[in-house]
Amino acid sequence: MANKRILVVDDQKDITDMVTEILKSSTYSCVTANSGQECLDKLKNEKFDLVLLDLAMPEMSGLEVLSFLGENPETRPHNIVIFTASPEYTEKDLKKVTEWYGAIERVLKPFTEDQLLAVVDKYLK
Repeated sequence: MANKRILVVDDQKDITDMVTEILKSSTYSCVTANSGQECLDKLKNEKFDLVLLDLAMPEMSGLEVLSFLGENPETRPHNIVIFTASPEYTEKDLKKVTEWYGAIERVLKPFTEDQLLAVVDKYLK
C-alpha cells in the first residue's frame, strides 16, 4: 500500500490535513490540493492511484473539475471518489454525478475513519 498515491482535494485545509493523517496511518502516500485548479495542475504533472475530491469548493467546484477531466482523458485518473457535506446535493444528484462524470464512489461528510478507509481500501488493495 505504501506505493499507492492519493490526491486529497478539499478547499478546507483542516479536512485535507485530517484525511491525510488517516490515510498515512494506513501507509498510503498522500498529496493535497486546496482548490480545483490546484487539483488539475497536480493531475497534469503527477500520477495518482486515487483522487478524493470534494464537490463544494469556491472558484472551481468539484463538478467543474470532473467536467474538465471528462473532456481531457489524458489527465483523468481511473479512481475518483467524491465526498461532500453540501446540502445542495441530494442523493439523486450524487448518483447522477457518479454516472455522468465517472466518479466511482461517493462518501458523505461527516464520515468516520473506518468509512473512509473502507472506500479507499476497496480500490487500492
